Amino acid sequence: MSHIDSKQAQSYLAACEEGSIRAASERLGCEPSTVSRQIRALEKSLAIVLIERGRRGVLPTEAGRILLAFLKRQRDDLDALQSEFDQLRGMRRGEIIVAVGDGFISDFVGNALSAYRSAYPGFTYLLQSGSTDQVMHAVRTDRAHLGLAFNARRDRSIRVIAQVKQPLEMLVSPQSQWAGLSEPVSIRQLAGLPSALLMPGFGVGAMIREVEALYGVRFQSVVEANSLAVLRNFVREGLGVTILPAFVVTREIADGTIAAKRLDVPELAKGEASLFVRSGRRLPEGALRLANHAVRSMTAFVPS
Repeated sequence: MSHIDSKQAQSYLAACEEGSIRAASERLGCEPSTVSRQIRALEKSLAIVLIERGRRGVLPTEAGRILLAFLKRQRDDLDALQSEFDQLRGMRRGEIIVAVGDGFISDFVGNALSAYRSAYPGFTYLLQSGSTDQVMHAVRTDRAHLGLAFNARRDRSIRVIAQVKQPLEMLVSPQSQWAGLSEPVSIRQLAGLPSALLMPGFGVGAMIREVEALYGVRFQSVVEANSLAVLRNFVREGLGVTILPAFVVTREIADGTIAAKRLDVPELAKGEASLFVRSGRRLPEGALRLANHAVRSMTAFVPS
């Protein structure tokens, strides 16, 4: 074995991290048959079986796990090399990939990225938005240097850089019929209001489903969505309420189009805004400095 073909290794790594050939092909932007062909070629060149195919997807064999660990170490070494290059270049250029939960986008772009870009104008940024689950997956599989998400579950493969409590609150239009409710709003009152809610794959959505089960209630979700823009518009139009941390709508609260009301639901006060990386990953210098800057500048990391 003189070398490992990079395209074959990329296909194998994607298949193992995504759990299926089809998901790997979507990640790599090619046909599933291409991924399968690359993996078969890799197995032939190494003269050993690397994956087991089953009804639930693909799993690495014992030999495959050894190769997987090797390829991840290679990726970490490239990160370390990039970090040294960043420092030698004086932080003049580079690329930083950030996976961002939908609720963090305006905060990150407005309060962190704008100032950081002024300090380091040569860098480019790839922002991947998605649910909490999608953000964690992007970081766990090294598709992003940094992850910003709400209510991220504990995971040994994830190292948290910063985490701040951000309670969920009821958001309502000041002109709506529900604006006069006294605070704190009880779980029974909240459950009786027409609402727009995030889907369970989001940290907020998962918390709401847990509270429903705990209190034996069912929220009147008129709308379920995977977009905060939908929830904001629902509230602004006076169609009902939503449940989110207040930092998500800082601008709307400031301009008076949305009001936040405290909730008398202890379990909904336990949400956390988190910035994290993959455990064991050495970040390029540019990404590390951006992470530290984001913690100092973002509203999400100011304790409420």
